[in-house]
Amino acid sequence: MARIPYVDQEELPVDKQSLLDTLSDETDPSEDRGHSLRGGTLNVYRAMANNVALLEAFQTYGSAVWDESGLSPREREFVILSVAFRTRSRYEWHQHVRVALDEGVSPDDVRAVSSGDHDRLEPEIAAIVDYVAEFVDGSVDDATHDRITAHYDDEEVLGIGMLAGTYLGLARVLDALTVDTEVEFVGWDLENL
Repeated sequence: MARIPYVDQEELPVDKQSLLDTLSDETDPSEDRGHSLRGGTLNVYRAMANNVALLEAFQTYGSAVWDESGLSPREREFVILSVAFRTRSRYEWHQHVRVALDEGVSPDDVRAVSSGDHDRLEPEIAAIVDYVAEFVDGSVDDATHDRITAHYDDEEVLGIGMLAGTYLGLARVLDALTVDTEVEFVGWDLENL
């Protein structure tokens, strides 16, 4: 159970209620997405709505990092999944397994992140996963930096770092507040997919 209350949309001022809308609310529930995970009003935003100004600012900043990292949606999801796994953020992992699958990442490739079997991923994706692991630990060495720059230019490397940093900070907030997944946790090995 979360350590702060979840705010419902109708509790917000009318001009701020859209902050609790998510793109996943617009998804047709009858659409075959190849998995059972669904979106809806996200508990992360409901928790953050305890401070509407910060929620609004976070969404603006988060959208910029999400959209302007220079990465493809698939690459972006490997960054976020890697942060989520490395920090053991159940909430981030659960949400971004759904997003990753929607972006065409296979369940086997998601499992490669959690199993540590990065060698079965494409070299550029494996470089992201390994880079992010060291980033989260605060220990990116020269060899790992050189490996990522063999696949990505400076703009994209900065995008990887900014995206990983954003989700690292969010993971710590979610953990401190014990924000719950909206439905049963998908599992680190996707056992509840």
